[in-house]
Amino acid sequence: MSRVVLTTMMLCIFSAFLSGQTEPSGSAEASLSPGSENFNLSLDQAIQLALENNLDLEVQRLTLASAERDPLIAEAAFDPLFSTGFTFSKSSTTSTSIIEGAAVGEQSERDNRTYFLGLSGQFRHGASWNLRLNGSRSATSAVSEFFSPLNYRGAYDLSLSQPLLRGFGRSITETSLRIAIRNVEASRYAMRRAVESTVASVVSSYWDLVYSRRNVEVQERALSEASELLEINRRRLEVGTGTELDVISAEANIETQKASIIDAVNQYRDLQDVLLDKINSPEFRIGGDSGPMFRNLEVIPTTPLELPDFPVVMAEAVEAALITRLELLQRDIEIVNSEDQLLLSEDQLRPNLTINGGWNQPGNDTSFDGSWSNIGDDYSWNAGINFDFPLGNRAARNRMLQSRENLRRSQVTRKQVSHAIVLEVTRAVRELLSARQSVETTRAATRLRRKELDGETRRLEVGVSTAYQVLQVQNTLLQSQVSELQSRVRLRKAIATYRNATGTILSGRGIQFD
Repeated sequence: MSRVVLTTMMLCIFSAFLSGQTEPSGSAEASLSPGSENFNLSLDQAIQLALENNLDLEVQRLTLASAERDPLIAEAAFDPLFSTGFTFSKSSTTSTSIIEGAAVGEQSERDNRTYFLGLSGQFRHGASWNLRLNGSRSATSAVSEFFSPLNYRGAYDLSLSQPLLRGFGRSITETSLRIAIRNVEASRYAMRRAVESTVASVVSSYWDLVYSRRNVEVQERALSEASELLEINRRRLEVGTGTELDVISAEANIETQKASIIDAVNQYRDLQDVLLDKINSPEFRIGGDSGPMFRNLEVIPTTPLELPDFPVVMAEAVEAALITRLELLQRDIEIVNSEDQLLLSEDQLRPNLTINGGWNQPGNDTSFDGSWSNIGDDYSWNAGINFDFPLGNRAARNRMLQSRENLRRSQVTRKQVSHAIVLEVTRAVRELLSARQSVETTRAATRLRRKELDGETRRLEVGVSTAYQVLQVQNTLLQSQVSELQSRVRLRKAIATYRNATGTILSGRGIQFD
């Protein structure tokens, strides 16, 4: 009884399939998503939408934008610094000498105010400079014929300091700037590689979706043929040339095909979600950008599953990949940056030898204007040389050794990446050749299995063959059809993998990257 109920329910569920057996493609659309909105999507459209909306690419764009600011930050080390300040102080002291301007034992108050304006900076050869305007106002309550109770003082100072050994030259002072500029270039390479990987991933997912959709159609055609076999077995049972067991076997096979269709539809749905998630277009989501869930869509891939002639030569593919793959260019930048870091570390081993010089012109008066107008009558200057060298200098020596190890690691890493690319291209070429051979063999197998089924069916109708033999051939044909479909999709995916491995996937699809 339970078998009858279950069979009745399954027939109701798949009434749409059975009603459309004469037109497999229409049946597939009905069974895949009854009542949902159809969305035709070509491979080029999928790639374009992914390039505009993919979240991984958006993260990479933000990373590149951040990296492009690093050279400006490094360049800012040579920007002049403006500084200013004001100090106010008050004191009350008891005089111990008439030189202080008050009688011994007399208490006096002093009011001091100082201010300054300054510019300082660093030249690209390592010299640091400082230009400063200083002013002060000093007032005291003590009354003396030797001292003025109010005094203004103004002056400007210019000082220079130039290292001659450690820290000398643009090769040292501009290290951070050069590294930042190269890192921007490396980020651009990373951005382009991310685009290549995204395109390759979208292409692979698109062909997976094509396979899953056509697999549903293949399963439905198998269901149609299984139903035809059931009708043949029923007629043979009515005329006495068949058995009830043949009918039961055919019915069981139909239920098996229905279960296969359910699995195929679920696989289609899963692969559709994978593709839509990579594309990440707001039009596919409920609520647009703010909606995490997909709309009730049925994506219909419209790009035909053609099998282009795509000849490859192993040696040429490897040679091209070692030129075009951006990871190698990134490793080259890393090596040059490591060389710069080593140069900077070696510079820190040098002694510090610095020449210093300064110039000062003061002005002094009992009025503010007078203190600045008197500047130029007096002056002072200084010059000197300083030398220091840390004994042992272990920190600098070990940092230099670290830099050497980092440089060596960068060189080894590049070699690793080069070997990995060669291995990746080699596997991609082999997969491409194998997929092409698989298409030819599975296509021939399907053609022969179809002839075998037609012949076995005719033999069954004239009583030469058995229903069991026809059933076995039907299942074998289904497996051959699925294998052929898989091999065709495998070839298209192998082409995309090859182009991604050789760094030509963008040019191969006519995509320009700025």
